[in-house]
Amino acid sequence: MSTEYPHPGYSAIAAETEDAKRSRKGRTGIGIGLLVVGALAAFGMVWLYTQYGSLIGTLSESERAEVVTFDALNVLFILSLLVGGIWNIAARRSKSLAPPIAALALSGIGLALAITNLLDTLNTAGMRPNFVALFLYLGILVQTIRLIRGR
Repeated sequence: MSTEYPHPGYSAIAAETEDAKRSRKGRTGIGIGLLVVGALAAFGMVWLYTQYGSLIGTLSESERAEVVTFDALNVLFILSLLVGGIWNIAARRSKSLAPPIAALALSGIGLALAITNLLDTLNTAGMRPNFVALFLYLGILVQTIRLIRGR
């Protein structure tokens, strides 16, 4: 009887499938994370309008223009989060690095905006800030970096 040794090509195939599985799970997690953050941001924006929408009529023209500009940029960012999440989920079986890099950029921008919001809330209102968005963006950022570096 002879001892069978594994063929070197078989281990390469097994390693590729393990990497592909990890990449697929990572991209799915990133996509779901971006969708959750985008949905929470959209919900927060709608909630703010139901609470403070009637006060827009009391603002001056310049203040109203500032609010409209901020809201338009916020809507664009929410849409980009949702599109980035859908793109990462749809491209989870591809080898392209474009969706994770877009997620990296979006989560980095979101993290910077969350830190700015945190500092602004502490300085102006003296209230306890909301850390949920900060931790969600940080988690997506770490997961994206791990996925990109794992290649």
